[in-house]
Amino acid sequence: MATLYSNELKAVVVMDNFLDNPMNVLKENCMTVQHFNYNCEHKRNDAGEIYGALNPVILEFTIRANSPRQAKAFYKELVSNEHTNFSFLFNVTYNENQRLNSYEDGMVINGYIVHIEEKYSSTTNQAGSNTQIEMKVTLLSRSVTYLGVDNNFQSTFIH
Repeated sequence: MATLYSNELKAVVVMDNFLDNPMNVLKENCMTVQHFNYNCEHKRNDAGEIYGALNPVILEFTIRANSPRQAKAFYKELVSNEHTNFSFLFNVTYNENQRLNSYEDGMVINGYIVHIEEKYSSTTNQAGSNTQIEMKVTLLSRSVTYLGVDNNFQSTFIH
């Protein structure tokens, strides 16, 4: 029996800075996040006080790309020497025009893609055959901006 991925959208990622134009995010550009993991921590002295810059943050996330075009965009960023933005949005809803309607929380991570692993699977659903691309991406972060439901922003810069 083929494994079907969940159709419940708990989190999506968009290869763009969500803060530039929040309500112009198209559903077709959103990729479903299957898993992500990162650890953001400061250096501390013996008294437990924070000092200095943050330690480098490695973010690992797994997404389900909807098309080879989306997968190609990740490889383009991998071979470039430039940083890019990735917007993670949680519990999103879309309007009738397939544009972002609302979200609960989110974060914009700016950084460099350093590694990609991918798997292809073909599943059959009621509409016919569907090929899915699952990509595990490792990202070296430069900055993280957290977005709250009340549009409070908190930035953490990593040097």
